[in-house]
Amino acid sequence: MEDPQPPVDRRLVYAVVALLVIALGWLLYRLVTSDWLPIGDYRTLQLRVADVGGSETPIIGVYSRYQWNHPGPMLFYALALPYRLGGSSPIGLLIGALLINLGVIATTLWIAARAGRRTFVLVGFFIALLCFGMNPAGLADPWNPEFVILAVFATAIASWRTIFGDRVAAVALVLFGSFAIQCHIGSALPVAMLVGIGAVALLARSVRGTNRSHDRRTSLIALGVAIVCWIPPIVEQLTHSPGNLRLIYGFLRNPPLATTGFATGVRIMFRFLSIPGNWVQGTEPTLINSAINTSGWAIPWALLALCVAAWWAWRKNWRNELSLCAIAAALIVVGAIAASRIVGAPSPYLLRWMWAIAAFTWLAVAAVALRQIALTKFGRQHATNLVVVATIFVLILTLIRGVNLTPLRLSTSWTRAIAALTPPALAAIKELPGPIYLGDGYGLDGSAGLDLLARAEETGIDVRRSPSWAYIYGDKRTIERSQAASEVLFLTESARLETEADPYYREIFTYDPLTPDQRAEFDALVAKYAGFDHPEGMSPAAIARGQEQLLEQWVKTELAAKSPSADFKRYMKLLLDGPVVSVFASNGPPR
Repeated sequence: MEDPQPPVDRRLVYAVVALLVIALGWLLYRLVTSDWLPIGDYRTLQLRVADVGGSETPIIGVYSRYQWNHPGPMLFYALALPYRLGGSSPIGLLIGALLINLGVIATTLWIAARAGRRTFVLVGFFIALLCFGMNPAGLADPWNPEFVILAVFATAIASWRTIFGDRVAAVALVLFGSFAIQCHIGSALPVAMLVGIGAVALLARSVRGTNRSHDRRTSLIALGVAIVCWIPPIVEQLTHSPGNLRLIYGFLRNPPLATTGFATGVRIMFRFLSIPGNWVQGTEPTLINSAINTSGWAIPWALLALCVAAWWAWRKNWRNELSLCAIAAALIVVGAIAASRIVGAPSPYLLRWMWAIAAFTWLAVAAVALRQIALTKFGRQHATNLVVVATIFVLILTLIRGVNLTPLRLSTSWTRAIAALTPPALAAIKELPGPIYLGDGYGLDGSAGLDLLARAEETGIDVRRSPSWAYIYGDKRTIERSQAASEVLFLTESARLETEADPYYREIFTYDPLTPDQRAEFDALVAKYAGFDHPEGMSPAAIARGQEQLLEQWVKTELAAKSPSADFKRYMKLLLDGPVVSVFASNGPPR
Protein backbone atom coordinates (compact mmCIF):
# COMPACT_ATOMS: atom_id res chain seq x y z
CA MET A 1 0.00 0.00 0.00
CA GLU A 2 1.26 3.45 -0.85
CA ASP A 3 2.68 5.30 2.15
CA PRO A 4 3.09 8.95 1.09
CA GLN A 5 5.38 11.15 3.19
CA PRO A 6 5.14 14.67 1.75
CA PRO A 7 7.74 17.30 2.68
CA VAL A 8 7.28 19.57 5.68
CA ASP A 9 6.42 23.22 5.07
CA ARG A 10 9.68 25.16 5.35
CA ARG A 11 8.01 27.96 7.26
CA LEU A 12 7.13 25.49 10.00
CA VAL A 13 10.70 24.21 10.06
CA TYR A 14 11.99 27.76 10.49
CA ALA A 15 9.51 28.31 13.32
CA VAL A 16 10.68 25.17 15.14
CA VAL A 17 14.34 26.14 14.76
CA ALA A 18 13.67 29.68 15.98
CA LEU A 19 11.79 28.43 19.04
CA LEU A 20 14.53 25.93 19.86
CA VAL A 21 17.22 28.60 19.62
CA ILE A 22 15.23 30.93 21.89
CA ALA A 23 14.49 28.16 24.42
CA LEU A 24 18.08 26.90 24.58
CA GLY A 25 19.50 30.42 24.66
CA TRP A 26 17.23 31.40 27.54
CA LEU A 27 18.07 28.17 29.41
CA LEU A 28 21.82 28.71 28.96
CA TYR A 29 21.53 32.30 30.15
CA ARG A 30 19.67 31.23 33.30
CA LEU A 31 22.23 28.51 34.01
CA VAL A 32 25.39 30.57 33.60
CA THR A 33 23.99 33.50 35.59
CA SER A 34 22.61 31.37 38.44
CA ASP A 35 24.19 31.12 41.89
CA TRP A 36 23.52 27.40 42.05
CA LEU A 37 25.01 25.72 45.11
CA PRO A 38 25.31 21.93 44.82
CA ILE A 39 24.27 20.26 48.06
CA GLY A 40 23.71 16.65 49.05
CA ASP A 41 23.84 14.26 46.10
CA TYR A 42 24.87 17.06 43.76
CA ARG A 43 27.96 17.82 45.86
CA THR A 44 28.85 14.12 45.98
CA LEU A 45 28.50 13.95 42.20
CA GLN A 46 30.83 16.94 41.83
CA LEU A 47 33.49 15.24 43.97
CA ARG A 48 33.42 12.06 41.92
CA VAL A 49 33.40 13.87 38.58
CA ALA A 50 36.43 15.82 39.76
CA ASP A 51 38.19 12.47 40.40
CA VAL A 52 37.98 11.41 36.74
CA GLY A 53 41.42 11.31 35.15
CA GLY A 54 43.30 10.94 38.43
CA SER A 55 44.41 8.04 40.60
CA GLU A 56 40.91 7.85 42.11
CA THR A 57 39.06 7.69 38.76
CA PRO A 58 35.71 6.00 39.56
CA ILE A 59 35.05 2.58 38.05
CA ILE A 60 31.60 2.27 39.62
CA GLY A 61 28.59 4.57 39.48
CA VAL A 62 26.68 6.90 41.75
CA TYR A 63 26.11 5.58 45.26
CA SER A 64 22.88 4.02 46.50
CA ARG A 65 21.52 4.44 50.01
CA TYR A 66 21.75 0.64 50.38
CA GLN A 67 25.58 0.64 50.58
CA TRP A 68 26.32 -0.24 46.96
CA ASN A 69 26.76 1.81 43.81
CA HIS A 70 24.81 1.94 40.58
CA PRO A 71 26.57 -0.28 38.02
CA GLY A 72 28.98 2.00 36.15
CA PRO A 73 30.77 5.35 35.85
CA MET A 74 29.62 6.47 32.38
CA LEU A 75 27.84 9.48 33.90
CA PHE A 76 31.01 10.63 35.67
CA TYR A 77 33.05 10.26 32.49
CA ALA A 78 30.50 12.09 30.34
CA LEU A 79 30.35 15.03 32.76
CA ALA A 80 34.11 15.28 33.32
CA LEU A 81 35.07 17.19 30.16
CA PRO A 82 32.42 19.95 30.32
CA TYR A 83 33.05 20.21 34.07
CA ARG A 84 36.77 20.82 33.49
CA LEU A 85 36.12 23.18 30.57
CA GLY A 86 33.80 25.10 32.88
CA GLY A 87 36.66 25.74 35.28
CA SER A 88 35.61 22.92 37.63
CA SER A 89 32.73 25.09 38.79
CA PRO A 90 29.29 23.75 39.77
CA ILE A 91 27.79 25.40 36.68
CA GLY A 92 30.00 23.06 34.61
CA LEU A 93 27.92 20.16 35.92
CA LEU A 94 24.70 21.82 34.73
CA ILE A 95 26.12 22.60 31.29
CA GLY A 96 27.49 19.06 31.07
CA ALA A 97 24.10 17.56 31.89
CA LEU A 98 22.47 19.76 29.24
CA LEU A 99 25.02 18.68 26.62
CA ILE A 100 24.50 15.00 27.44
CA ASN A 101 20.73 15.26 27.09
CA LEU A 102 21.02 17.28 23.89
CA GLY A 103 23.35 14.59 22.53
CA VAL A 104 20.79 11.90 23.36
CA ILE A 105 18.03 13.94 21.70
CA ALA A 106 20.09 14.63 18.58
CA THR A 107 21.03 10.97 18.16
CA THR A 108 17.44 9.85 18.66
CA LEU A 109 16.25 12.28 16.00
CA TRP A 110 19.03 11.10 13.67
CA ILE A 111 17.85 7.51 14.04
CA ALA A 112 14.26 8.59 13.49
CA ALA A 113 15.19 10.59 10.37
CA ARG A 114 16.82 7.49 8.89
CA ALA A 115 13.42 5.77 9.19
CA GLY A 116 11.53 8.46 7.28
CA ARG A 117 10.17 11.97 7.47
CA ARG A 118 6.99 11.04 9.30
CA THR A 119 8.88 9.08 11.96
CA PHE A 120 11.25 12.01 12.43
CA VAL A 121 8.55 14.60 13.11
CA LEU A 122 6.58 12.20 15.32
CA VAL A 123 9.58 11.30 17.48
CA GLY A 124 10.46 14.98 17.67
CA PHE A 125 6.97 15.78 18.95
CA PHE A 126 7.19 13.20 21.76
CA ILE A 127 10.66 14.34 22.73
CA ALA A 128 9.23 17.86 23.00
CA LEU A 129 6.50 16.52 25.31
CA LEU A 130 9.07 14.72 27.46
CA CYS A 131 11.16 17.88 27.71
CA PHE A 132 8.06 19.87 28.66
CA GLY A 133 7.39 17.41 31.49
CA MET A 134 11.01 17.59 32.62
CA ASN A 135 10.87 21.43 32.64
CA PRO A 136 13.67 23.01 30.56
CA ALA A 137 15.89 23.09 33.65
CA GLY A 138 15.42 19.34 33.96
CA LEU A 139 17.57 18.95 30.85
CA ALA A 140 20.43 20.47 32.87
CA ASP A 141 19.80 18.44 36.02
CA PRO A 142 22.89 16.28 36.73
CA TRP A 143 21.02 14.02 39.19
CA ASN A 144 21.29 10.46 37.86
CA PRO A 145 17.54 9.53 37.97
CA GLU A 146 16.80 12.43 35.60
CA PHE A 147 19.15 11.17 32.88
CA VAL A 148 17.29 7.87 32.47
CA ILE A 149 14.15 9.54 31.08
CA LEU A 150 15.55 10.47 27.67
CA ALA A 151 18.10 7.63 27.72
CA VAL A 152 15.40 4.95 28.06
CA PHE A 153 13.26 6.61 25.39
CA ALA A 154 16.27 6.75 23.05
CA THR A 155 17.03 3.08 23.81
CA ALA A 156 13.47 2.12 22.90
CA ILE A 157 13.65 3.99 19.58
CA ALA A 158 17.04 2.43 18.86
CA SER A 159 15.76 -1.07 19.68
CA TRP A 160 12.87 -0.61 17.26
CA ARG A 161 15.10 0.53 14.42
CA THR A 162 17.72 -2.15 15.13
CA ILE A 163 15.09 -4.72 14.20
CA PHE A 164 15.28 -3.35 10.67
CA GLY A 165 19.08 -3.45 10.52
CA ASP A 166 19.95 0.19 11.20
CA ARG A 167 23.62 0.27 12.23
CA VAL A 168 23.45 3.69 13.90
CA ALA A 169 20.49 2.46 15.93
CA ALA A 170 22.37 -0.69 16.99
CA VAL A 171 25.32 1.32 18.30
CA ALA A 172 22.97 3.78 20.05
CA LEU A 173 21.07 0.84 21.54
CA VAL A 174 24.06 -0.49 23.48
CA LEU A 175 25.46 2.98 24.22
CA PHE A 176 22.30 4.54 25.61
CA GLY A 177 21.16 1.27 27.18
CA SER A 178 24.46 0.96 29.02
CA PHE A 179 24.29 4.60 30.06
CA ALA A 180 20.75 4.23 31.45
CA ILE A 181 21.55 1.11 33.47
CA GLN A 182 24.82 2.53 34.79
CA CYS A 183 23.03 5.72 35.81
CA HIS A 184 20.25 3.94 37.69
CA ILE A 185 19.79 0.22 38.25
CA GLY A 186 16.01 0.69 38.44
CA SER A 187 15.89 0.93 34.64
CA ALA A 188 17.86 -2.31 34.15
CA LEU A 189 14.97 -4.69 33.46
CA PRO A 190 13.18 -2.71 30.69
CA VAL A 191 16.49 -1.62 29.16
CA ALA A 192 17.87 -5.17 29.19
CA MET A 193 14.72 -6.30 27.41
CA LEU A 194 15.15 -3.61 24.75
CA VAL A 195 18.79 -4.57 24.20
CA GLY A 196 17.77 -8.23 24.06
CA ILE A 197 15.18 -7.51 21.37
CA GLY A 198 17.76 -5.70 19.27
CA ALA A 199 20.37 -8.43 19.82
CA VAL A 200 18.01 -11.24 18.82
CA ALA A 201 16.90 -9.30 15.74
CA LEU A 202 20.50 -8.67 14.68
CA LEU A 203 21.40 -12.32 15.23
CA ALA A 204 18.46 -13.46 13.13
CA ARG A 205 19.33 -11.01 10.36
CA SER A 206 22.97 -12.14 10.47
CA VAL A 207 21.89 -15.74 9.87
CA ARG A 208 18.90 -15.39 7.56
CA GLY A 209 18.84 -11.78 6.37
CA THR A 210 19.31 -10.52 2.83
CA ASN A 211 22.35 -8.43 3.79
CA ARG A 212 24.10 -10.75 6.22
CA SER A 213 27.59 -9.27 5.92
CA HIS A 214 26.29 -5.81 6.84
CA ASP A 215 24.34 -7.18 9.80
CA ARG A 216 27.31 -9.20 11.06
CA ARG A 217 29.57 -6.16 10.98
CA THR A 218 26.87 -4.21 12.75
CA SER A 219 26.69 -6.91 15.44
CA LEU A 220 30.45 -6.84 15.94
CA ILE A 221 30.55 -3.04 16.19
CA ALA A 222 27.69 -3.02 18.71
CA LEU A 223 29.38 -5.76 20.72
CA GLY A 224 32.63 -3.78 20.76
CA VAL A 225 30.83 -0.68 22.03
CA ALA A 226 29.14 -2.73 24.75
CA ILE A 227 32.47 -4.19 25.91
CA VAL A 228 34.06 -0.73 26.12
CA CYS A 229 31.09 0.60 28.11
CA TRP A 230 31.31 -2.20 30.66
CA ILE A 231 35.09 -2.53 31.11
CA PRO A 232 35.22 -0.34 34.29
CA PRO A 233 32.49 -2.16 36.28
CA ILE A 234 33.86 -5.55 35.17
CA VAL A 235 37.36 -4.55 36.29
CA GLU A 236 35.95 -3.41 39.63
CA GLN A 237 34.15 -6.71 40.08
CA LEU A 238 37.28 -8.73 39.29
CA THR A 239 39.56 -6.69 41.56
CA HIS A 240 37.34 -6.24 44.62
CA SER A 241 35.61 -8.62 46.98
CA PRO A 242 32.69 -9.05 46.97
CA GLY A 243 32.55 -6.49 44.12
CA ASN A 244 29.83 -3.97 43.33
CA LEU A 245 27.96 -6.08 40.76
CA ARG A 246 27.75 -8.93 43.25
CA LEU A 247 26.46 -6.55 45.92
CA ILE A 248 23.73 -5.39 43.53
CA TYR A 249 22.82 -8.98 42.69
CA GLY A 250 22.61 -9.89 46.37
CA PHE A 251 20.44 -6.86 47.10
CA LEU A 252 18.01 -7.63 44.28
CA ARG A 253 17.86 -11.32 45.21
CA ASN A 254 17.36 -10.77 48.96
CA PRO A 255 16.13 -7.20 49.48
CA PRO A 256 16.41 -5.88 53.06
CA LEU A 257 12.88 -4.44 52.96
CA ALA A 258 9.57 -5.53 51.46
CA THR A 259 9.07 -4.84 47.76
CA THR A 260 6.03 -3.06 46.35
CA GLY A 261 4.49 -6.24 44.89
CA PHE A 262 3.07 -6.99 41.45
CA ALA A 263 -0.40 -5.52 42.05
CA THR A 264 1.12 -2.23 43.17
CA GLY A 265 3.56 -2.32 40.26
CA VAL A 266 0.64 -2.63 37.84
CA ARG A 267 -1.23 0.22 39.56
CA ILE A 268 1.87 2.41 39.25
CA MET A 269 2.18 1.58 35.55
CA PHE A 270 -1.49 2.30 34.96
CA ARG A 271 -1.09 5.74 36.54
CA PHE A 272 1.63 6.56 34.04
CA LEU A 273 -0.58 5.34 31.18
CA SER A 274 -3.61 7.35 32.28
CA ILE A 275 -4.78 10.80 31.19
CA PRO A 276 -3.44 13.35 31.94
CA GLY A 277 -0.09 11.62 31.89
CA ASN A 278 2.24 12.25 34.81
CA TRP A 279 5.09 12.35 32.32
CA VAL A 280 3.60 15.40 30.58
CA GLN A 281 2.64 17.15 33.80
CA GLY A 282 6.08 16.50 35.24
CA THR A 283 4.73 15.38 38.62
CA GLU A 284 3.36 12.28 40.28
CA PRO A 285 0.74 12.38 43.08
CA THR A 286 2.59 11.61 46.32
CA LEU A 287 1.74 10.78 49.91
CA ILE A 288 3.00 12.57 53.03
CA ASN A 289 6.06 10.25 53.08
CA SER A 290 6.90 11.34 49.49
CA ALA A 291 6.03 7.93 48.04
CA ILE A 292 3.86 7.71 44.92
CA ASN A 293 0.18 7.42 45.74
CA THR A 294 -0.68 3.89 44.63
CA SER A 295 -4.21 3.71 46.03
CA GLY A 296 -6.98 2.89 43.59
CA TRP A 297 -6.79 1.97 39.92
CA ALA A 298 -6.31 4.50 37.15
CA ILE A 299 -7.67 3.77 33.67
CA PRO A 300 -4.68 2.93 31.40
CA TRP A 301 -5.93 4.79 28.36
CA ALA A 302 -2.59 4.44 26.59
CA LEU A 303 -2.70 0.65 26.95
CA LEU A 304 -6.27 0.48 25.63
CA ALA A 305 -5.35 2.68 22.68
CA LEU A 306 -2.26 0.54 22.06
CA CYS A 307 -4.38 -2.61 21.77
CA VAL A 308 -6.55 -0.94 19.12
CA ALA A 309 -3.50 0.44 17.29
CA ALA A 310 -1.73 -2.94 17.30
CA TRP A 311 -4.83 -4.65 15.92
CA TRP A 312 -5.13 -2.06 13.16
CA ALA A 313 -1.42 -2.29 12.25
CA TRP A 314 -1.71 -6.12 12.11
CA ARG A 315 -4.84 -5.86 9.97
CA LYS A 316 -3.08 -3.50 7.55
CA ASN A 317 0.17 -5.49 7.65
CA TRP A 318 2.18 -2.42 8.66
CA ARG A 319 5.38 -4.05 9.91
CA ASN A 320 7.04 -0.85 11.15
CA GLU A 321 4.09 0.23 13.25
CA LEU A 322 3.26 -3.31 14.42
CA SER A 323 6.80 -3.83 15.72
CA LEU A 324 6.58 -0.44 17.44
CA CYS A 325 3.38 -1.53 19.18
CA ALA A 326 4.89 -4.88 20.15
CA ILE A 327 7.89 -3.22 21.81
CA ALA A 328 5.58 -0.81 23.64
CA ALA A 329 3.48 -3.70 24.93
CA ALA A 330 6.58 -5.55 26.11
CA LEU A 331 7.81 -2.40 27.86
CA ILE A 332 4.52 -2.06 29.73
CA VAL A 333 4.67 -5.65 31.00
CA VAL A 334 8.34 -5.52 31.96
CA GLY A 335 7.97 -2.01 33.39
CA ALA A 336 5.19 -3.20 35.72
CA ILE A 337 7.38 -6.10 36.85
CA ALA A 338 10.29 -3.72 37.50
CA ALA A 339 8.01 -1.38 39.48
CA SER A 340 6.84 -4.34 41.54
CA ARG A 341 10.43 -5.02 42.67
CA ILE A 342 11.09 -1.57 44.17
CA VAL A 343 12.46 -1.96 47.68
CA GLY A 344 10.76 0.18 50.31
CA ALA A 345 8.58 3.18 49.49
CA PRO A 346 8.13 3.78 45.71
CA SER A 347 9.45 7.33 45.60
CA PRO A 348 8.90 9.24 42.33
CA TYR A 349 12.59 9.54 41.50
CA LEU A 350 12.90 5.74 41.47
CA LEU A 351 10.39 5.60 38.62
CA ARG A 352 11.50 8.43 36.32
CA TRP A 353 12.25 5.87 33.57
CA MET A 354 8.52 5.07 33.39
CA TRP A 355 7.98 8.45 31.77
CA ALA A 356 9.80 7.06 28.74
CA ILE A 357 7.55 3.99 28.62
CA ALA A 358 4.41 6.13 28.67
CA ALA A 359 5.77 8.42 25.95
CA PHE A 360 6.84 5.46 23.79
CA THR A 361 3.42 3.82 24.17
CA TRP A 362 1.61 6.94 22.97
CA LEU A 363 4.19 7.24 20.18
CA ALA A 364 3.24 3.77 18.94
CA VAL A 365 -0.44 4.70 18.98
CA ALA A 366 0.23 7.99 17.20
CA ALA A 367 2.37 6.27 14.55
CA VAL A 368 -0.52 4.01 13.54
CA ALA A 369 -3.03 6.86 13.60
CA LEU A 370 -0.78 9.16 11.59
CA ARG A 371 -0.11 6.56 8.92
CA GLN A 372 -3.84 6.01 8.52
CA ILE A 373 -4.44 9.77 8.30
CA ALA A 374 -1.67 10.03 5.68
CA LEU A 375 -3.70 7.76 3.40
CA THR A 376 -6.57 10.25 3.21
CA LYS A 377 -6.68 13.08 0.70
CA PHE A 378 -6.16 15.66 3.45
CA GLY A 379 -3.46 13.62 5.17
CA ARG A 380 -1.37 13.13 2.04
CA GLN A 381 -0.69 16.85 2.04
CA HIS A 382 -0.88 17.83 5.72
CA ALA A 383 -0.24 14.84 8.02
CA THR A 384 3.39 15.64 8.83
CA ASN A 385 2.69 19.37 8.98
CA LEU A 386 0.05 18.75 11.63
CA VAL A 387 2.64 17.04 13.84
CA VAL A 388 5.08 19.91 13.36
CA VAL A 389 2.36 22.41 14.29
CA ALA A 390 1.68 20.38 17.45
CA THR A 391 5.41 20.45 18.23
CA ILE A 392 5.46 24.23 17.80
CA PHE A 393 2.55 24.47 20.23
CA VAL A 394 4.45 22.42 22.83
CA LEU A 395 7.57 24.56 22.38
CA ILE A 396 5.54 27.74 22.85
CA LEU A 397 4.02 26.31 26.04
CA THR A 398 7.53 25.43 27.21
CA LEU A 399 8.65 29.03 26.69
CA ILE A 400 5.58 30.36 28.50
CA ARG A 401 6.24 27.97 31.36
CA GLY A 402 9.76 29.39 31.65
CA VAL A 403 12.92 28.05 33.22
CA ASN A 404 12.42 26.99 36.82
CA LEU A 405 15.70 26.27 38.60
CA THR A 406 14.03 25.55 41.94
CA PRO A 407 14.11 21.72 41.56
CA LEU A 408 17.90 21.92 41.17
CA ARG A 409 18.21 23.47 44.63
CA LEU A 410 16.63 20.51 46.48
CA SER A 411 15.79 22.75 49.45
CA THR A 412 15.97 26.53 49.60
CA SER A 413 16.17 26.49 53.39
CA TRP A 414 18.98 23.91 53.37
CA THR A 415 20.86 25.96 50.78
CA ARG A 416 20.61 29.02 53.04
CA ALA A 417 21.70 26.99 56.06
CA ILE A 418 24.75 25.52 54.32
CA ALA A 419 25.75 28.92 52.93
CA ALA A 420 25.66 30.22 56.50
CA LEU A 421 27.43 27.26 58.13
CA THR A 422 30.35 26.64 55.77
CA PRO A 423 32.29 29.98 55.93
CA PRO A 424 32.74 30.11 59.74
CA ALA A 425 33.44 26.37 59.87
CA LEU A 426 36.03 26.64 57.09
CA ALA A 427 37.72 29.59 58.79
CA ALA A 428 37.90 27.68 62.08
CA ILE A 429 39.35 24.41 60.73
CA LYS A 430 42.24 26.26 59.06
CA GLU A 431 43.74 26.43 62.56
CA LEU A 432 43.34 22.68 63.20
CA PRO A 433 46.11 20.16 62.52
CA GLY A 434 45.34 17.68 59.77
CA PRO A 435 44.09 15.30 58.74
CA ILE A 436 40.74 16.40 60.18
CA TYR A 437 38.08 13.81 60.90
CA LEU A 438 34.54 14.87 59.88
CA GLY A 439 31.82 13.25 61.96
CA ASP A 440 28.94 11.37 60.33
CA GLY A 441 25.70 13.12 59.43
CA TYR A 442 22.63 12.13 57.43
CA GLY A 443 20.31 15.12 57.23
CA LEU A 444 21.07 18.81 57.04
CA ASP A 445 24.06 18.13 59.29
CA GLY A 446 25.40 15.60 56.75
CA SER A 447 24.91 17.89 53.76
CA ALA A 448 26.54 20.81 55.59
CA GLY A 449 29.50 18.61 56.52
CA LEU A 450 29.83 17.42 52.94
CA ASP A 451 29.92 21.00 51.71
CA LEU A 452 32.70 21.74 54.20
CA LEU A 453 34.64 18.67 52.99
CA ALA A 454 34.37 19.82 49.37
CA ARG A 455 35.30 23.44 50.13
CA ALA A 456 38.19 22.30 52.30
CA GLU A 457 39.51 20.13 49.49
CA GLU A 458 39.42 23.10 47.13
CA THR A 459 41.53 25.15 49.57
CA GLY A 460 44.00 22.34 50.36
CA ILE A 461 42.70 21.45 53.85
CA ASP A 462 42.68 17.70 54.56
CA VAL A 463 39.17 16.81 55.79
CA ARG A 464 37.92 13.23 55.64
CA ARG A 465 35.11 11.00 56.81
CA SER A 466 35.11 7.45 58.14
CA PRO A 467 35.90 4.52 55.79
CA SER A 468 32.19 3.59 55.73
CA TRP A 469 31.73 6.53 53.34
CA ALA A 470 34.34 5.34 50.84
CA TYR A 471 31.74 3.96 48.41
CA ILE A 472 30.23 7.47 48.26
CA TYR A 473 33.27 9.78 48.31
CA GLY A 474 36.15 7.53 47.24
CA ASP A 475 38.94 6.08 49.40
CA LYS A 476 41.09 9.21 49.46
CA ARG A 477 38.42 11.17 51.35
CA THR A 478 38.18 8.68 54.24
CA ILE A 479 40.26 7.95 57.33
CA GLU A 480 39.98 6.02 60.56
CA ARG A 481 39.07 8.37 63.38
CA SER A 482 42.03 7.19 65.43
CA GLN A 483 44.43 8.23 62.67
CA ALA A 484 43.20 11.84 62.47
CA ALA A 485 44.86 14.76 64.23
CA SER A 486 41.67 16.71 64.99
CA GLU A 487 37.93 16.55 64.55
CA VAL A 488 34.99 18.66 63.38
CA LEU A 489 31.31 17.84 63.95
CA PHE A 490 28.01 19.08 62.55
CA LEU A 491 25.31 18.09 65.06
CA THR A 492 21.55 18.46 65.53
CA GLU A 493 18.92 17.60 68.14
CA SER A 494 20.01 15.77 71.31
CA ALA A 495 23.55 15.11 70.02
CA ARG A 496 24.07 18.87 69.73
CA LEU A 497 22.93 19.45 73.30
CA GLU A 498 25.13 16.66 74.65
CA THR A 499 28.23 18.01 72.94
CA GLU A 500 27.65 21.53 74.22
CA ALA A 501 28.48 20.27 77.72
CA ASP A 502 31.59 18.34 76.65
CA PRO A 503 34.82 20.30 77.35
CA TYR A 504 36.63 18.29 74.69
CA TYR A 505 34.75 20.28 72.01
CA ARG A 506 34.32 23.99 71.42
CA GLU A 507 31.33 25.38 69.58
CA ILE A 508 32.17 27.27 66.38
CA PHE A 509 28.78 28.34 65.12
CA THR A 510 25.08 27.57 65.50
CA TYR A 511 22.45 28.16 62.83
CA ASP A 512 18.67 27.94 63.01
CA PRO A 513 17.02 27.73 59.56
CA LEU A 514 13.61 28.72 60.97
CA THR A 515 12.43 32.21 61.80
CA PRO A 516 11.68 32.90 65.50
CA ASP A 517 7.94 32.54 64.84
CA GLN A 518 8.45 29.27 62.97
CA ARG A 519 10.70 27.94 65.74
CA ALA A 520 8.09 28.82 68.36
CA GLU A 521 5.43 27.05 66.27
CA PHE A 522 7.65 24.00 65.90
CA ASP A 523 8.45 23.86 69.62
CA ALA A 524 4.72 24.11 70.40
CA LEU A 525 4.00 21.10 68.18
CA VAL A 526 6.81 19.14 69.84
CA ALA A 527 5.46 20.02 73.28
CA LYS A 528 1.94 19.02 72.23
CA TYR A 529 2.83 15.60 70.84
CA ALA A 530 6.09 14.76 72.64
CA GLY A 531 5.73 16.49 75.98
CA PHE A 532 6.28 14.32 79.06
CA ASP A 533 6.77 14.70 82.78
CA HIS A 534 10.44 14.54 83.63
CA PRO A 535 12.29 14.75 86.93
CA GLU A 536 13.64 18.11 88.01
CA GLY A 537 17.23 18.59 86.98
CA MET A 538 17.02 16.31 83.94
CA SER A 539 19.52 17.52 81.32
CA PRO A 540 18.29 19.23 78.14
CA ALA A 541 19.94 16.48 76.09
CA ALA A 542 18.06 13.75 78.00
CA ILE A 543 14.78 15.62 77.58
CA ALA A 544 15.47 15.95 73.84
CA ARG A 545 16.16 12.20 73.56
CA GLY A 546 12.85 11.42 75.25
CA GLN A 547 11.03 13.77 72.90
CA GLU A 548 12.69 12.20 69.89
CA GLN A 549 11.37 8.77 70.89
CA LEU A 550 7.83 10.08 71.37
CA LEU A 551 7.98 11.99 68.08
CA GLU A 552 9.11 8.85 66.28
CA GLN A 553 6.04 6.99 67.58
CA TRP A 554 3.77 9.87 66.54
CA VAL A 555 5.27 9.98 63.05
CA LYS A 556 4.72 6.22 62.58
CA THR A 557 1.08 6.58 63.67
CA GLU A 558 0.43 9.50 61.33
CA LEU A 559 2.10 7.82 58.34
CA ALA A 560 -0.06 4.74 58.88
CA ALA A 561 -3.23 6.85 58.89
CA LYS A 562 -5.20 7.31 55.66
CA SER A 563 -5.40 11.06 56.24
CA PRO A 564 -2.56 12.60 58.30
CA SER A 565 -3.55 15.46 60.57
CA ALA A 566 -2.97 19.12 59.75
CA ASP A 567 -0.60 19.35 62.73
CA PHE A 568 1.50 16.52 61.35
CA LYS A 569 1.69 18.05 57.89
CA ARG A 570 2.83 21.33 59.38
CA TYR A 571 5.33 19.56 61.63
CA MET A 572 6.83 17.74 58.63
CA LYS A 573 7.05 20.99 56.65
CA LEU A 574 8.95 22.72 59.45
CA LEU A 575 11.09 19.64 60.08
CA LEU A 576 12.13 19.39 56.44
CA ASP A 577 13.12 23.06 56.50
CA GLY A 578 15.85 21.94 58.86
CA PRO A 579 16.77 21.60 62.53
CA VAL A 580 19.15 23.77 64.51
CA VAL A 581 22.72 22.86 63.48
CA SER A 582 25.83 23.47 65.58
CA VAL A 583 29.43 23.11 64.41
CA PHE A 584 32.00 21.87 66.93
CA ALA A 585 35.76 21.42 66.72
CA SER A 586 37.90 19.25 68.97
CA ASN A 587 40.35 20.68 71.45
CA GLY A 588 42.81 17.91 70.69
CA PRO A 589 43.21 14.68 68.71
CA PRO A 590 40.14 12.38 68.52
CA ARG A 591 39.60 10.41 71.70
